[in-house]
Amino acid sequence: MAKAACQAAFITGAAGGIGMGALAVALASRGVQVTILDLKVAQGEETVRLVEEQHEKIFYKPRSPSAIFIRCNVTKSDELAAAFSRHQEMFGRLDVCINNAGIGEGKPFFNSEDWRRVIDFNLVALIDGTAKAIQAMKEKGGFILILGYGASLGPVPYMPVYAATKGWWVVRVCYTVRGNTAHLMDSPRDNLGFVKMERVLAAAFYLLDDESMSGECIRIPVNKPTQIWPYVETKAKYTTLFKGGTVFTGAFE
Repeated sequence: MAKAACQAAFITGAAGGIGMGALAVALASRGVQVTILDLKVAQGEETVRLVEEQHEKIFYKPRSPSAIFIRCNVTKSDELAAAFSRHQEMFGRLDVCINNAGIGEGKPFFNSEDWRRVIDFNLVALIDGTAKAIQAMKEKGGFILILGYGASLGPVPYMPVYAATKGWWVVRVCYTVRGNTAHLMDSPRDNLGFVKMERVLAAAFYLLDDESMSGECIRIPVNKPTQIWPYVETKAKYTTLFKGGTVFTGAFE
């Protein structure tokens, strides 16, 4: 998507981490107006301030509002629908939707019912948000960024439910979706390592700025270069062409 065409973004889980520290502020530095969703009010309002600060740097007279914060539990479909409606009322368009909201596992799934909440946030709400974004973008198109977790492609000690919910995009149908990229780890268990925020940001904007990358996936290994994934030969093995996009029919190697 050309920078000039990207004017309004909708980000879930935008009050901290990737949402605030990278994506919301980076989009604001390009002049994008942002709707910020989160449950954390103080942090959400701080993100609004940071977006406004970026707009003041690049605009003689910033557009108003530069950003809005909506307290939203994304697992509640009615709240999420209301948030999309509010975004459209304020900005009149939706160019970018970033499904960033998610939670980790606090306890072993066999000792707690928290695993249901993990699935609701990381899987059900993400699919719901993607579906709502597609509906909003049907006429003019747009960019939907889905943040996944590479370790979901293999066994992950101590957080199996979290890993499973972060791997749903291995099987996906690309409609108006512009691309998917990898997710930072939420905790350094089992020495799996961290991906630097700058790499996640660079990958996100690589997808955002190049329409030819529509439907592609970027993999960001901890100790290896960022990769377009799957490789050409792997993609040929596991994909079939489908009208409107690509259907992934198997797991990646």
